Amino acid sequence: MTTLKELTSEKHREAETQPFLKSIFAGNVDRKKYSEYLYQLLIVYNVLENKADDFKLFEGIEDIKRAKQIELDWVELARNDPIPRLNASTINYCTYLNELTDKDKIMAHVYVRHMGDLFGGQMLAKLLPGNNNMFKFDNIPTLVKGIREKIDVSMADEANLAFEHNINMIKDYND
Repeated sequence: MTTLKELTSEKHREAETQPFLKSIFAGNVDRKKYSEYLYQLLIVYNVLENKADDFKLFEGIEDIKRAKQIELDWVELARNDPIPRLNASTINYCTYLNELTDKDKIMAHVYVRHMGDLFGGQMLAKLLPGNNNMFKFDNIPTLVKGIREKIDVSMADEANLAFEHNINMIKDYND
């Protein structure tokens, strides 16, 4: 049986091999650059989570939401830095998300972003500066099960598109 994870594995690998993410895995990411990236994520997560709330996609997994935790992380790392400008990739992604009216398509984006936080985020949290609140979850197995119950392979094209948007955001921070 093919899974959504298998159907998105190529895009997942592409995201993981971006130079910015490689700098994180190497443990030498620049604080200011990461802070600016967090701000971009904050904007995307606010839009995505509001859209998901419109369709009640977080019922039973409310603790999966990350926007507030991302904001805490950004505030901690930004210190007195000016608020970053939004990158074109962030604006494009938010525009796309705002135009979605299909709950399954929205769920595909929740899958890509939030499952990444649940899994890869646990590894990243050890390598990134700051408290990394966005990667702290209560009861990970329950959240994973809750997401898996809301996804299926029919979401593969949209999940791959979600990865593409995320890759574009990451590319803004490649050296």
